[in-house]
Amino acid sequence: MTMPFSLPLTTLANAVPPVRVLPNNADGFQEIFFRTNGQTDSAVWTDGLFMLTFWFSTFFFVLLMGLLVYWCIIYRRRPGVPQKISPSHNTPLEILWTVVPSSGMLVIFFLGFQGYMDKLVPASGALQLEVTGFKWDWKVSYPDGTQTGQTVTLGGRNDIKVHALPEDTEVSLRLLSNDVIHAFWIPDFRMKMDVFPNRYTGYGFRTPVLGPEDDHPEGRYRDHWVFCAEYCGDLHSEMAAVLRVMPRADYEQWLKDQGSSGDPVIDGKRVYSSMCATCHTVNGAKNIGPSWMNLYGSTREFEDGTSQIADDNYIRESILNPNAKIVKGFQPQMTSYQGVINDTDIANVIAYMKSISEHVEQPAEGEGEGEAPASETDAEGEG
Repeated sequence: MTMPFSLPLTTLANAVPPVRVLPNNADGFQEIFFRTNGQTDSAVWTDGLFMLTFWFSTFFFVLLMGLLVYWCIIYRRRPGVPQKISPSHNTPLEILWTVVPSSGMLVIFFLGFQGYMDKLVPASGALQLEVTGFKWDWKVSYPDGTQTGQTVTLGGRNDIKVHALPEDTEVSLRLLSNDVIHAFWIPDFRMKMDVFPNRYTGYGFRTPVLGPEDDHPEGRYRDHWVFCAEYCGDLHSEMAAVLRVMPRADYEQWLKDQGSSGDPVIDGKRVYSSMCATCHTVNGAKNIGPSWMNLYGSTREFEDGTSQIADDNYIRESILNPNAKIVKGFQPQMTSYQGVINDTDIANVIAYMKSISEHVEQPAEGEGEGEAPASETDAEGEG
């Protein structure tokens, strides 16, 4: 799929090469239906089956409508001509018009079942990815524990995630929702699967082989859009991500780059970019949730009239039990991240929040991190 605007990309830490989606390279009727050719073997199979179904239906539609018009003309009532008695039964004809179309549909069924099972049952030894959907983003966990990808700025948004995959590799996705029903859809791969809370679903595919057209000044890669295809709330249309297929050596380096930097602030910024940027800003602008800018150490006023200092315990409870108390002016839309984020990531998030708060004395270069005002009040969740 293509976008009608240019796509310059940046991250909070390192620059990310621009998103380069596939051009409209399909031919004839396929361009009308698909815009681009399928990018995996199973996608090509799906396209072929779709076109087979289309032409099968078109053939019988034209045949039947043609016969209908012909018979309406031939057997129309004429003045002065007695009406003929129509036969009430013709066994050979009824068998013919039942068996022939049914046989064609049976072929379509078995071909469709073959393609469905090919996608549903991944190949042995496939790269296993854990994909979690939540309002309104996707979290991807890799076998080494790396979560999600780099955040990019795209079309005025700064929260689109780029998730890397190696080329020519079998991939198996295990899908789970953290809140409501979503649907993980990769248009270029012709694959979509519903994502449910408290229940695993999934499918598999083989990533495409990169060609000469995938060589860019910034590197060798090809991008594929990911969307949510199940209405899940008011920001459903913005629940997008990018799968970036790259050479295996680049993919392995990418995984290393996503690992811990040893700096809690940098790692906390990565967690923010991958999990929190959809609903929270860091520049003071209001979003679905409160901005993180100057949040740590500030006094939070809640809808029930109470208030509290935002300290470490408050931030932790806000992540794990977000609707215990709702910040004044916001709605209780955040879901719990219990089981989604670990204690190390929570500590890194707190470190990052401290680094962007004027309520915390920022350390001079080479010194330890400054201390923020502490609150002994039990923390409550933040909406």
